[in-house]
Amino acid sequence: MRLALILVLTAGTATAQTCGVDIAAVEARIAELEPSHGQVLSDIGCDAPTNPAHILMCEAAETPDAAIWRMGRLDDLAWIYAVENATGQDIDETDPPRDDDFLARRDACTEEACLCAVLIQHTNDSLGGTSPYPQ
Repeated sequence: MRLALILVLTAGTATAQTCGVDIAAVEARIAELEPSHGQVLSDIGCDAPTNPAHILMCEAAETPDAAIWRMGRLDDLAWIYAVENATGQDIDETDPPRDDDFLARRDACTEEACLCAVLIQHTNDSLGGTSPYPQ
């Protein structure tokens, strides 16, 4: 039992360290964006993922303190925020436009470090100076 707990705690810490992010800052930015864009859902379905990037993201969604899924949540909200700011129009959050180039880069990842880099870059591009990640 103790070994299992250590492994779970280590997995979450490893993700945060791999990504090198301040998870509290990520959560704070999510909290700022969710009231306006809370209906936006991930494009990743975790019922039976087969893409390696989706598998990594879905595993993180079920791991306490795993940063990568929360980074994905922030990126989804940031993209919608950027689209609405660029167009000056509200979008349908139940069927939002997606950034196909970003999705291709994200879905080509086979390890967490790649996902971290792609998510950070896309979130920074979407939020500019209000992103919680270093620019």
